[in-house]
Amino acid sequence: MGIKTASANLTQSLAEKILSGVFQEGELLPGENELAKNHKVSRTTVRSALQALAAKGMIEIIPKKGSVVNASEMWNWLDHEILNWLTTIQVDYNYIADLMATRLIFEPNIASLAALNATAKDLARIEAGYDEMAQAVELEDRKLFNQGDIKFHQALLKASHNSFVIALGDALSAAMKLSFRRTMEKQLFESKPALAEHLKVMEAVRLRQPDIARERMREIVLKAIRKGNEQDPSYISHIL
Repeated sequence: MGIKTASANLTQSLAEKILSGVFQEGELLPGENELAKNHKVSRTTVRSALQALAAKGMIEIIPKKGSVVNASEMWNWLDHEILNWLTTIQVDYNYIADLMATRLIFEPNIASLAALNATAKDLARIEAGYDEMAQAVELEDRKLFNQGDIKFHQALLKASHNSFVIALGDALSAAMKLSFRRTMEKQLFESKPALAEHLKVMEAVRLRQPDIARERMREIVLKAIRKGNEQDPSYISHIL
């Protein structure tokens, strides 16, 4: 168990350095002996970590040469761990833009599908996420607001009842977590308009109005993108 934990820690450490640009595309990672020495682990642990990164497409292990960082286009971007690591570090701006573009492509249609397919249980989950956001505004609790926001969008995703769409859940959650860093208002009461927009989506889903649900969700994502643009004028040009 100890070896597995050490391997997981090393995998994450190396992955974060790749994601943050410490190790660049085409760059050769330090050798097994150097990694083992620097991280105070065995070579078996190093090999296990490198194999895990290779399985995610982040590196290629070349016999007699070493481990080379792959182009980002080769990485398995839907891998749960890669997406989770993205939310814990300062990452390249383009990754955030790409994730927000993914939200814009999928989330309006997810809301539309939810309006067509949501069950009573789904509606209860959506409402629970909304209620958490509303409570957070009253309590001025940013963490609770973000938590409720993600619950709301995840509940819509499940309400689509489309297995392929549901598989995008980790990517959409990562996009939201990263956008929180750039788009959240300084004062939580300023989020009341966003809360009202989420209510409109919820009501459109409840009333089985797919076109309205799609348009309302599109506006929510576009506003998140526009807020990001306030900090970086090139933000929208990367997405739209």
